[in-house]
Amino acid sequence: MANANFNNIEEFIDGFTKTDAYAPSLYDGIIWGMEFAYHGRFYRVSRDQTADDETYALIRQRFHKPEGHYIEAYRIPCEDYVPFIPAPDVYLGLYDNVNDLLDHCVIDGKTLREIIPSEETIITSID
Repeated sequence: MANANFNNIEEFIDGFTKTDAYAPSLYDGIIWGMEFAYHGRFYRVSRDQTADDETYALIRQRFHKPEGHYIEAYRIPCEDYVPFIPAPDVYLGLYDNVNDLLDHCVIDGKTLREIIPSEETIITSID
């Protein structure tokens, strides 16, 4: 894999589905969220709801999702990352699970399953 953070895509999938620490590493084997740069833009994927409840209801409506828990993906609309609460228009989607995220989140015509291991991708943080 191009990114030193993961040995393979299965390790990324495992990190996004684990709820208990299982291995000593940068992120203790658990990924709650991750930020990365791809083609000069920054993105975040997260298992946690980032927006407030009212805004999240609008986001769920935009992606035709019932109330529930999802993995969210959105573009960080700045060159220098500064923590912010994302607006609905920067969301790429809400995904039911990590495989849904990897197979259906598309950036520049490529799925995250292709982007995460790409040499063009720089993982900037894992939490």
